Amino acid sequence: MIERFKNIFTGLERAHGVTIVEDTNGNGTKIKGKSFVKRQPVTDELWQKHLDGKENLGIIPINDNNQCRWGCIDIDSYVGFDHKKLIDKITNMKLPLIVCRSKSGGAHVFLFTSDYVSAKLMRDKLVQIRAVLGYGNSEVFPKQTELKSQDDTGNFLNLPYFNYKSSVRYAFKKNGEAATLDDFFDLHTSNYLDPNTLQELQIKRPETKYSDGPPCIELMSENKIGEGGRNNALFHYGVYAKQKWPDGWKSKLIVFNETAMEKPMSDSEVDIVVKQHDKKDWGYKCNDQPMCSLCDKTLCRSRKFGIGQDVLFPNLTDLQVIDLEDPYYYLNVDGERLKLESVKHLRQQSLFQEACMVQLKNRPPSLKEKDWVHITNILLNNAEVTEPAEGLRTEDQLYNHLREYCLNRTQLDSKEDLPRGGTWTNNGYHHFVFDKFYHNHLMRKRWDLGYSRTAEMLREKCSCTDKRIGKNKLSVYVVEEFEKKTEEYKQKKLKEETPY
Repeated sequence: MIERFKNIFTGLERAHGVTIVEDTNGNGTKIKGKSFVKRQPVTDELWQKHLDGKENLGIIPINDNNQCRWGCIDIDSYVGFDHKKLIDKITNMKLPLIVCRSKSGGAHVFLFTSDYVSAKLMRDKLVQIRAVLGYGNSEVFPKQTELKSQDDTGNFLNLPYFNYKSSVRYAFKKNGEAATLDDFFDLHTSNYLDPNTLQELQIKRPETKYSDGPPCIELMSENKIGEGGRNNALFHYGVYAKQKWPDGWKSKLIVFNETAMEKPMSDSEVDIVVKQHDKKDWGYKCNDQPMCSLCDKTLCRSRKFGIGQDVLFPNLTDLQVIDLEDPYYYLNVDGERLKLESVKHLRQQSLFQEACMVQLKNRPPSLKEKDWVHITNILLNNAEVTEPAEGLRTEDQLYNHLREYCLNRTQLDSKEDLPRGGTWTNNGYHHFVFDKFYHNHLMRKRWDLGYSRTAEMLREKCSCTDKRIGKNKLSVYVVEEFEKKTEEYKQKKLKEETPY
Protein backbone atom coordinates (compact mmCIF):
# COMPACT_ATOMS: atom_id res chain seq x y z
CA MET A 1 0.00 0.00 0.00
CA ILE A 2 2.74 2.44 0.98
CA GLU A 3 4.76 1.59 -2.09
CA ARG A 4 1.81 2.19 -4.41
CA PHE A 5 0.82 5.45 -2.71
CA LYS A 6 4.33 6.91 -2.79
CA ASN A 7 4.83 5.88 -6.44
CA ILE A 8 1.70 7.84 -7.36
CA PHE A 9 2.81 10.94 -5.45
CA THR A 10 6.53 10.76 -6.15
CA GLY A 11 8.26 14.14 -6.06
CA LEU A 12 11.33 15.85 -4.63
CA GLU A 13 13.16 13.33 -2.45
CA ARG A 14 15.44 15.62 -0.43
CA ALA A 15 12.78 17.73 1.30
CA HIS A 16 9.14 17.64 2.34
CA GLY A 17 6.44 19.82 3.80
CA VAL A 18 5.05 19.85 7.31
CA THR A 19 1.79 21.49 8.39
CA ILE A 20 0.86 21.90 12.05
CA VAL A 21 -2.87 22.56 12.39
CA GLU A 22 -3.50 24.96 15.28
CA ASP A 23 -7.29 25.14 14.98
CA THR A 24 -10.09 23.37 13.10
CA ASN A 25 -13.75 24.07 12.45
CA GLY A 26 -14.96 20.95 14.25
CA ASN A 27 -15.11 18.52 11.31
CA GLY A 28 -11.36 18.15 10.91
CA THR A 29 -10.83 20.81 8.27
CA LYS A 30 -8.13 23.38 8.81
CA ILE A 31 -8.80 26.94 9.92
CA LYS A 32 -5.39 28.00 11.16
CA GLY A 33 -1.95 26.41 11.03
CA LYS A 34 1.76 26.72 10.30
CA SER A 35 3.50 25.32 7.26
CA PHE A 36 7.23 24.90 6.67
CA VAL A 37 9.66 22.87 4.59
CA LYS A 38 12.05 20.38 6.21
CA ARG A 39 15.26 19.48 4.38
CA GLN A 40 14.99 15.80 5.20
CA PRO A 41 14.53 12.84 2.83
CA VAL A 42 11.03 11.46 2.32
CA THR A 43 11.26 8.07 4.05
CA ASP A 44 8.88 5.11 4.12
CA GLU A 45 8.29 5.93 7.78
CA LEU A 46 6.93 9.38 6.81
CA TRP A 47 4.60 7.86 4.21
CA GLN A 48 3.33 5.40 6.83
CA LYS A 49 2.82 8.11 9.46
CA HIS A 50 0.76 10.09 6.95
CA LEU A 51 -1.52 7.22 6.09
CA ASP A 52 -1.85 6.32 9.79
CA GLY A 53 -2.85 9.91 10.65
CA LYS A 54 0.17 10.54 12.90
CA GLU A 55 2.09 13.15 10.90
CA ASN A 56 0.89 15.10 7.88
CA LEU A 57 3.10 14.77 4.79
CA GLY A 58 3.49 17.43 2.12
CA ILE A 59 5.20 16.49 -1.15
CA ILE A 60 6.89 18.85 -3.62
CA PRO A 61 5.79 17.61 -7.08
CA ILE A 62 8.79 18.95 -9.04
CA ASN A 63 12.04 16.97 -8.75
CA ASP A 64 15.68 17.97 -9.26
CA ASN A 65 15.37 17.26 -12.99
CA ASN A 66 12.51 19.78 -13.19
CA GLN A 67 10.09 16.97 -13.99
CA CYS A 68 6.99 15.58 -12.33
CA ARG A 69 4.41 12.82 -12.60
CA TRP A 70 1.51 14.71 -11.09
CA GLY A 71 0.13 18.18 -10.68
CA CYS A 72 -2.80 19.73 -8.87
CA ILE A 73 -5.22 22.65 -8.90
CA ASP A 74 -5.77 23.69 -5.30
CA ILE A 75 -9.19 25.32 -4.93
CA ASP A 76 -9.33 26.90 -1.50
CA SER A 77 -12.65 27.10 0.27
CA TYR A 78 -13.71 26.99 3.89
CA VAL A 79 -17.48 26.74 3.63
CA GLY A 80 -19.96 24.90 1.52
CA PHE A 81 -17.86 23.91 -1.47
CA ASP A 82 -19.90 21.95 -4.05
CA HIS A 83 -17.61 19.07 -5.02
CA LYS A 84 -20.30 17.32 -7.08
CA LYS A 85 -20.76 20.41 -9.27
CA LEU A 86 -17.01 20.42 -9.96
CA ILE A 87 -16.99 16.68 -10.72
CA ASP A 88 -19.91 17.07 -13.15
CA LYS A 89 -18.14 19.90 -14.95
CA ILE A 90 -14.95 17.81 -15.28
CA THR A 91 -16.98 14.83 -16.54
CA ASN A 92 -18.80 16.95 -19.14
CA MET A 93 -15.50 18.35 -20.37
CA LYS A 94 -14.02 14.80 -20.51
CA LEU A 95 -10.93 15.80 -18.56
CA PRO A 96 -8.81 13.04 -16.90
CA LEU A 97 -8.86 14.59 -13.44
CA ILE A 98 -9.40 13.23 -9.94
CA VAL A 99 -11.07 15.43 -7.33
CA CYS A 100 -10.09 15.11 -3.66
CA ARG A 101 -11.43 16.93 -0.66
CA SER A 102 -8.67 19.16 0.69
CA LYS A 103 -7.66 19.95 4.24
CA SER A 104 -9.47 23.31 4.08
CA GLY A 105 -12.69 21.70 2.84
CA GLY A 106 -12.07 22.86 -0.73
CA ALA A 107 -10.77 20.68 -3.56
CA HIS A 108 -7.52 19.28 -4.86
CA VAL A 109 -7.92 18.48 -8.55
CA PHE A 110 -5.16 16.06 -9.59
CA LEU A 111 -3.68 15.29 -12.99
CA PHE A 112 -1.44 12.20 -13.16
CA THR A 113 0.92 10.90 -15.85
CA SER A 114 2.35 7.42 -16.43
CA ASP A 115 5.88 8.77 -16.77
CA TYR A 116 7.78 11.95 -16.01
CA VAL A 117 6.96 15.10 -17.96
CA SER A 118 8.50 18.55 -17.73
CA ALA A 119 7.17 20.68 -14.91
CA LYS A 120 6.53 23.39 -17.48
CA LEU A 121 4.24 21.15 -19.54
CA MET A 122 2.34 20.01 -16.44
CA ARG A 123 1.94 23.53 -15.15
CA ASP A 124 0.94 25.01 -18.52
CA LYS A 125 -1.82 22.41 -19.00
CA LEU A 126 -3.14 22.85 -15.46
CA VAL A 127 -3.18 26.65 -15.79
CA GLN A 128 -5.31 26.24 -18.93
CA ILE A 129 -7.61 23.77 -17.18
CA ARG A 130 -7.91 26.01 -14.11
CA ALA A 131 -9.01 28.92 -16.27
CA VAL A 132 -11.68 26.87 -18.03
CA LEU A 133 -12.99 25.33 -14.80
CA GLY A 134 -13.56 28.86 -13.58
CA TYR A 135 -12.58 28.74 -9.91
CA GLY A 136 -10.94 32.04 -9.15
CA ASN A 137 -9.43 31.33 -5.75
CA SER A 138 -7.08 28.54 -6.79
CA GLU A 139 -3.38 27.69 -7.17
CA VAL A 140 -1.50 25.36 -9.50
CA PHE A 141 1.13 22.82 -8.40
CA PRO A 142 3.94 22.62 -9.34
CA LYS A 143 4.15 26.32 -8.60
CA GLN A 144 7.35 26.71 -10.57
CA THR A 145 8.74 25.31 -13.81
CA GLU A 146 12.27 24.83 -12.47
CA LEU A 147 14.27 24.71 -9.24
CA LYS A 148 17.12 27.19 -9.20
CA SER A 149 19.61 24.96 -7.39
CA GLN A 150 20.03 22.24 -4.75
CA ASP A 151 19.26 24.98 -2.25
CA ASP A 152 15.80 25.54 -3.76
CA THR A 153 13.00 23.26 -2.60
CA GLY A 154 9.92 24.56 -4.40
CA ASN A 155 6.47 24.43 -2.79
CA PHE A 156 4.71 21.45 -1.30
CA LEU A 157 1.11 20.20 -1.36
CA ASN A 158 -0.49 18.33 1.52
CA LEU A 159 -1.44 14.86 0.33
CA PRO A 160 -4.87 13.21 0.54
CA TYR A 161 -5.73 10.21 2.72
CA PHE A 162 -4.21 11.46 5.93
CA ASN A 163 -5.48 8.81 8.40
CA TYR A 164 -6.72 6.80 5.42
CA LYS A 165 -9.13 4.50 7.34
CA SER A 166 -11.32 7.45 8.36
CA SER A 167 -9.93 10.34 6.34
CA VAL A 168 -11.80 13.58 5.57
CA ARG A 169 -9.29 14.15 2.73
CA TYR A 170 -10.58 11.53 0.31
CA ALA A 171 -11.08 11.32 -3.44
CA PHE A 172 -14.54 11.35 -5.01
CA LYS A 173 -16.06 8.84 -7.34
CA LYS A 174 -17.90 10.21 -10.38
CA ASN A 175 -21.22 9.91 -8.53
CA GLY A 176 -19.88 12.15 -5.73
CA GLU A 177 -19.42 9.34 -3.17
CA ALA A 178 -16.28 9.16 -1.07
CA ALA A 179 -13.61 6.82 -2.42
CA THR A 180 -11.58 4.53 -0.18
CA LEU A 181 -7.84 4.37 -0.69
CA ASP A 182 -8.28 1.23 -2.80
CA ASP A 183 -10.94 3.06 -4.83
CA PHE A 184 -8.44 5.89 -5.32
CA PHE A 185 -5.87 3.46 -6.68
CA ASP A 186 -8.46 2.30 -9.22
CA LEU A 187 -9.31 5.91 -10.13
CA HIS A 188 -5.63 6.62 -10.70
CA THR A 189 -5.23 3.58 -12.96
CA SER A 190 -8.13 4.66 -15.14
CA ASN A 191 -7.29 8.37 -15.35
CA TYR A 192 -3.56 8.86 -15.77
CA LEU A 193 -2.19 10.06 -19.12
CA ASP A 194 0.93 9.11 -21.00
CA PRO A 195 3.25 12.10 -21.77
CA ASN A 196 2.31 12.31 -25.46
CA THR A 197 -1.41 12.40 -24.68
CA LEU A 198 -0.85 15.18 -22.17
CA GLN A 199 1.15 17.12 -24.76
CA GLU A 200 -1.72 16.87 -27.25
CA LEU A 201 -4.50 17.55 -24.72
CA GLN A 202 -6.71 20.39 -25.97
CA ILE A 203 -8.65 22.48 -23.48
CA LYS A 204 -11.59 24.07 -25.29
CA ARG A 205 -13.14 27.36 -24.27
CA PRO A 206 -16.83 27.94 -24.90
CA GLU A 207 -17.80 30.94 -27.03
CA THR A 208 -19.71 33.60 -25.08
CA LYS A 209 -20.93 37.17 -25.53
CA TYR A 210 -17.71 38.26 -23.81
CA SER A 211 -15.35 36.45 -26.21
CA ASP A 212 -13.98 39.78 -27.45
CA GLY A 213 -12.69 40.68 -23.99
CA PRO A 214 -10.47 39.23 -21.26
CA PRO A 215 -11.06 35.46 -20.88
CA CYS A 216 -11.44 35.90 -17.13
CA ILE A 217 -14.65 37.91 -17.66
CA GLU A 218 -16.14 35.04 -19.67
CA LEU A 219 -15.42 32.58 -16.90
CA MET A 220 -16.58 34.87 -14.11
CA SER A 221 -19.91 35.47 -15.81
CA GLU A 222 -20.40 31.74 -16.39
CA ASN A 223 -19.47 30.52 -12.91
CA LYS A 224 -20.78 33.32 -10.69
CA ILE A 225 -18.56 35.44 -8.48
CA GLY A 226 -18.64 34.84 -4.74
CA GLU A 227 -18.25 37.33 -1.89
CA GLY A 228 -14.66 38.45 -1.44
CA GLY A 229 -13.98 38.99 -5.13
CA ARG A 230 -17.08 40.91 -6.24
CA ASN A 231 -15.68 44.44 -5.98
CA ASN A 232 -12.48 43.59 -7.88
CA ALA A 233 -14.47 41.72 -10.52
CA LEU A 234 -16.94 44.55 -11.08
CA PHE A 235 -14.12 47.11 -11.30
CA HIS A 236 -12.30 44.86 -13.80
CA TYR A 237 -15.46 44.46 -15.88
CA GLY A 238 -15.86 48.25 -15.86
CA VAL A 239 -12.55 48.63 -17.75
CA TYR A 240 -13.89 46.29 -20.45
CA ALA A 241 -17.35 47.89 -20.56
CA LYS A 242 -15.97 51.43 -21.02
CA GLN A 243 -13.96 50.27 -24.05
CA LYS A 244 -16.79 48.31 -25.68
CA TRP A 245 -19.74 50.57 -24.81
CA PRO A 246 -18.32 54.10 -24.28
CA ASP A 247 -21.81 55.59 -24.00
CA GLY A 248 -23.66 52.81 -22.20
CA TRP A 249 -21.11 51.23 -19.88
CA LYS A 250 -22.84 52.28 -16.66
CA SER A 251 -25.97 50.27 -17.40
CA LYS A 252 -23.78 47.31 -18.39
CA LEU A 253 -22.12 47.37 -14.94
CA ILE A 254 -25.54 47.16 -13.29
CA VAL A 255 -26.53 44.18 -15.46
CA PHE A 256 -23.20 42.40 -14.80
CA ASN A 257 -23.65 42.86 -11.06
CA GLU A 258 -27.13 41.35 -11.22
CA THR A 259 -26.25 38.39 -13.46
CA ALA A 260 -22.64 37.45 -12.71
CA MET A 261 -22.61 37.57 -8.87
CA GLU A 262 -23.75 34.79 -6.55
CA LYS A 263 -25.13 37.59 -4.42
CA PRO A 264 -25.33 40.99 -6.16
CA MET A 265 -23.62 43.97 -4.53
CA SER A 266 -25.75 46.77 -3.09
CA ASP A 267 -26.62 49.84 -5.17
CA SER A 268 -24.29 51.98 -3.04
CA GLU A 269 -21.37 49.57 -3.63
CA VAL A 270 -22.00 49.58 -7.38
CA ASP A 271 -22.20 53.38 -7.32
CA ILE A 272 -18.70 53.57 -5.80
CA VAL A 273 -17.29 51.54 -8.71
CA VAL A 274 -19.17 53.71 -11.23
CA LYS A 275 -17.71 56.89 -9.69
CA GLN A 276 -14.19 55.41 -9.83
CA HIS A 277 -14.53 54.82 -13.57
CA ASP A 278 -16.17 58.23 -14.08
CA LYS A 279 -13.04 59.96 -12.79
CA LYS A 280 -10.51 58.36 -15.18
CA ASP A 281 -9.72 55.47 -17.50
CA TRP A 282 -8.21 52.58 -15.56
CA GLY A 283 -6.27 49.48 -16.59
CA TYR A 284 -7.29 45.90 -15.95
CA LYS A 285 -6.71 44.43 -12.46
CA CYS A 286 -5.08 41.26 -13.80
CA ASN A 287 -3.11 40.43 -10.65
CA ASP A 288 -6.06 40.58 -8.27
CA GLN A 289 -8.43 37.75 -7.35
CA PRO A 290 -10.51 36.29 -8.81
CA MET A 291 -9.06 37.41 -12.17
CA CYS A 292 -5.47 36.19 -11.69
CA SER A 293 -6.59 32.56 -11.26
CA LEU A 294 -8.66 32.73 -14.46
CA CYS A 295 -6.03 34.45 -16.54
CA ASP A 296 -4.85 33.52 -20.03
CA LYS A 297 -2.56 36.41 -21.00
CA THR A 298 -1.71 35.04 -24.44
CA LEU A 299 -5.37 34.73 -25.44
CA CYS A 300 -6.21 38.04 -23.78
CA ARG A 301 -3.62 39.91 -25.88
CA SER A 302 -5.25 38.64 -29.08
CA ARG A 303 -8.73 39.92 -28.24
CA LYS A 304 -10.17 43.24 -29.36
CA PHE A 305 -10.82 44.52 -25.82
CA GLY A 306 -8.12 42.49 -24.08
CA ILE A 307 -4.91 43.74 -22.53
CA GLY A 308 -3.24 44.24 -25.91
CA GLN A 309 0.52 44.72 -25.76
CA ASP A 310 0.50 46.49 -22.41
CA VAL A 311 3.43 45.59 -20.16
CA LEU A 312 1.73 44.20 -17.08
CA PHE A 313 3.18 43.84 -13.64
CA PRO A 314 3.78 40.10 -13.02
CA ASN A 315 1.82 37.99 -10.58
CA LEU A 316 3.99 37.50 -7.46
CA THR A 317 3.17 34.45 -5.35
CA ASP A 318 4.51 31.90 -2.90
CA LEU A 319 7.26 33.69 -1.05
CA GLN A 320 9.64 31.24 0.67
CA VAL A 321 11.78 32.44 3.56
CA ILE A 322 15.06 30.59 4.13
CA ASP A 323 15.15 30.59 7.94
CA LEU A 324 18.45 32.31 8.77
CA GLU A 325 19.30 35.28 11.01
CA ASP A 326 19.78 37.19 7.74
CA PRO A 327 17.21 35.37 5.58
CA TYR A 328 17.08 35.17 1.82
CA TYR A 329 14.03 34.38 -0.27
CA TYR A 330 12.57 32.52 -3.24
CA LEU A 331 9.59 33.95 -5.10
CA ASN A 332 7.41 32.86 -8.02
CA VAL A 333 7.12 35.55 -10.70
CA ASP A 334 4.43 34.50 -13.18
CA GLY A 335 5.44 30.91 -12.36
CA GLU A 336 9.19 31.52 -12.84
CA ARG A 337 11.56 31.10 -9.89
CA LEU A 338 13.40 34.17 -8.54
CA LYS A 339 15.99 34.26 -5.75
CA LEU A 340 16.17 37.39 -3.60
CA GLU A 341 19.39 37.73 -1.62
CA SER A 342 18.01 39.82 1.24
CA VAL A 343 14.99 41.58 2.64
CA LYS A 344 16.24 44.72 0.85
CA HIS A 345 14.99 43.19 -2.42
CA LEU A 346 11.47 43.21 -0.98
CA ARG A 347 11.81 46.64 0.58
CA GLN A 348 13.30 48.37 -2.48
CA GLN A 349 11.43 47.89 -5.73
CA SER A 350 14.51 48.82 -7.80
CA LEU A 351 16.49 45.89 -6.33
CA PHE A 352 13.62 43.51 -7.10
CA GLN A 353 13.56 44.77 -10.69
CA GLU A 354 17.33 44.31 -10.95
CA ALA A 355 17.04 40.69 -9.75
CA CYS A 356 14.35 40.05 -12.39
CA MET A 357 16.55 41.54 -15.12
CA VAL A 358 19.54 39.34 -14.19
CA GLN A 359 17.72 36.05 -13.52
CA LEU A 360 14.55 36.24 -15.65
CA LYS A 361 15.80 38.55 -18.42
CA ASN A 362 12.78 40.76 -17.90
CA ARG A 363 12.21 44.11 -16.17
CA PRO A 364 8.79 44.51 -14.52
CA PRO A 365 7.18 47.95 -14.71
CA SER A 366 7.34 50.17 -11.63
CA LEU A 367 4.45 50.32 -9.20
CA LYS A 368 3.39 53.14 -6.95
CA GLU A 369 5.10 52.74 -3.59
CA LYS A 370 1.83 52.11 -1.75
CA ASP A 371 0.95 49.32 -4.21
CA TRP A 372 4.41 47.75 -3.82
CA VAL A 373 4.06 47.85 -0.01
CA HIS A 374 0.62 46.25 -0.29
CA ILE A 375 1.92 43.38 -2.46
CA THR A 376 4.98 42.68 -0.29
CA ASN A 377 2.90 42.74 2.89
CA ILE A 378 0.60 40.07 1.43
CA LEU A 379 3.63 37.99 0.41
CA LEU A 380 5.26 38.25 3.83
CA ASN A 381 2.04 37.48 5.70
CA ASN A 382 1.59 34.28 3.69
CA ALA A 383 5.25 33.29 3.43
CA GLU A 384 6.32 29.67 3.80
CA VAL A 385 9.33 29.07 6.05
CA THR A 386 12.03 26.70 4.77
CA GLU A 387 14.92 25.22 6.72
CA PRO A 388 18.30 26.38 5.38
CA ALA A 389 20.65 23.91 3.71
CA GLU A 390 23.06 22.12 6.03
CA GLY A 391 25.86 24.38 7.25
CA LEU A 392 24.17 27.68 6.41
CA ARG A 393 22.71 28.48 9.84
CA THR A 394 24.72 30.98 11.84
CA GLU A 395 25.04 28.49 14.72
CA ASP A 396 26.31 25.83 12.28
CA GLN A 397 28.99 28.21 10.99
CA LEU A 398 29.96 29.17 14.54
CA TYR A 399 30.24 25.51 15.51
CA ASN A 400 32.56 24.86 12.55
CA HIS A 401 34.72 27.88 13.45
CA LEU A 402 34.92 26.68 17.05
CA ARG A 403 35.94 23.19 15.98
CA GLU A 404 38.63 24.58 13.72
CA TYR A 405 39.95 26.82 16.51
CA CYS A 406 40.07 24.06 19.10
CA LEU A 407 41.75 21.50 16.82
CA ASN A 408 44.00 23.57 14.58
CA ARG A 409 45.05 26.66 16.53
CA THR A 410 47.92 26.74 19.00
CA GLN A 411 47.71 23.84 21.43
CA LEU A 412 48.81 25.09 24.87
CA ASP A 413 50.76 23.09 27.41
CA SER A 414 48.96 24.39 30.50
CA LYS A 415 46.03 26.48 31.60
CA GLU A 416 48.42 29.27 32.60
CA ASP A 417 49.14 29.86 28.91
CA LEU A 418 45.46 30.52 28.02
CA PRO A 419 45.71 34.37 28.14
CA ARG A 420 48.08 34.16 25.13
CA GLY A 421 45.33 32.66 22.97
CA GLY A 422 44.92 29.14 21.69
CA THR A 423 43.43 26.02 23.26
CA TRP A 424 44.34 23.97 26.31
CA THR A 425 42.91 20.45 26.18
CA ASN A 426 42.57 18.45 29.38
CA ASN A 427 40.49 15.43 30.51
CA GLY A 428 38.36 15.41 27.36
CA TYR A 429 37.61 19.15 27.28
CA HIS A 430 38.92 22.14 25.31
CA HIS A 431 39.53 25.35 27.25
CA PHE A 432 39.83 28.76 25.56
CA VAL A 433 39.46 32.47 26.27
CA PHE A 434 36.41 33.79 24.43
CA ASP A 435 37.91 37.24 23.78
CA LYS A 436 40.93 35.66 22.03
CA PHE A 437 38.67 33.32 20.00
CA TYR A 438 36.49 36.21 18.90
CA HIS A 439 39.18 38.76 17.98
CA ASN A 440 42.03 36.52 16.85
CA HIS A 441 39.98 33.94 14.94
CA LEU A 442 36.39 34.96 14.16
CA MET A 443 37.20 38.54 13.13
CA ARG A 444 39.86 37.24 10.74
CA LYS A 445 37.11 35.08 9.18
CA ARG A 446 35.02 38.24 8.65
CA TRP A 447 32.52 37.16 11.28
CA ASP A 448 29.76 39.79 11.45
CA LEU A 449 27.75 38.68 14.51
CA GLY A 450 28.25 40.91 17.56
CA TYR A 451 30.48 40.09 20.53
CA SER A 452 27.72 39.53 23.11
CA ARG A 453 25.42 37.63 20.73
CA THR A 454 28.29 35.34 19.71
CA ALA A 455 29.05 34.57 23.36
CA GLU A 456 25.38 33.82 23.96
CA MET A 457 25.23 31.53 20.91
CA LEU A 458 28.30 29.60 22.07
CA ARG A 459 26.51 28.81 25.30
CA GLU A 460 23.07 28.13 23.82
CA LYS A 461 23.92 26.38 20.53
CA CYS A 462 27.46 25.01 20.91
CA SER A 463 27.21 23.55 24.45
CA CYS A 464 29.97 25.78 25.85
CA THR A 465 30.12 26.58 29.56
CA ASP A 466 31.75 29.61 31.16
CA LYS A 467 34.13 28.66 34.01
CA ARG A 468 36.83 30.28 36.11
CA ILE A 469 40.03 28.34 36.55
CA GLY A 470 43.49 28.75 38.09
CA LYS A 471 44.70 30.93 40.94
CA ASN A 472 43.62 34.09 39.19
CA LYS A 473 40.14 32.71 38.45
CA LEU A 474 40.60 33.24 34.72
CA SER A 475 37.31 33.28 32.82
CA VAL A 476 37.41 30.63 30.08
CA TYR A 477 34.96 28.74 27.90
CA VAL A 478 34.92 24.96 28.10
CA VAL A 479 33.59 22.58 25.45
CA GLU A 480 33.74 18.81 25.08
CA GLU A 481 36.76 17.72 23.05
CA PHE A 482 36.15 17.43 19.33
CA GLU A 483 36.96 14.17 17.63
CA LYS A 484 39.69 14.45 15.04
CA LYS A 485 38.74 13.12 11.63
CA THR A 486 41.50 10.99 10.17
CA GLU A 487 41.49 9.92 6.56
CA GLU A 488 43.48 6.99 5.34
CA TYR A 489 45.99 8.06 2.72
CA LYS A 490 45.75 6.08 -0.44
CA GLN A 491 48.56 6.30 -2.98
CA LYS A 492 47.38 6.95 -6.48
CA LYS A 493 47.88 4.07 -8.83
CA LEU A 494 50.49 4.92 -11.41
CA LYS A 495 49.50 4.64 -15.04
CA GLU A 496 51.13 1.75 -16.79
CA GLU A 497 53.47 2.88 -19.52
CA THR A 498 52.42 1.95 -23.02
CA PRO A 499 55.25 0.06 -24.73
CA TYR A 500 56.68 1.40 -27.94
